[in-house]
Amino acid sequence: MTERGVFVDAETLTWDLPDTKDKVFYEVAMEERKLEDAYLVTGNLRHFPVKPFVVTPRQMLDIIIEDAQEGNN
Repeated sequence: MTERGVFVDAETLTWDLPDTKDKVFYEVAMEERKLEDAYLVTGNLRHFPVKPFVVTPRQMLDIIIEDAQEGNN
């Protein structure tokens, strides 16, 4: 098995989320959004601010499918 990852030197948020262990994921998403479209995919939306880039796995699949369909047109 090959492990892959991308190092992201994200800025630390000055405010807390309901679950402080989730903070790092939001920080990474916010940092990556500075450069390109990035999404935070979670099964627990209530732990994050309501933002269009914070999505469920099902919503992410719908986004991927929609983008693929637009690319074929």
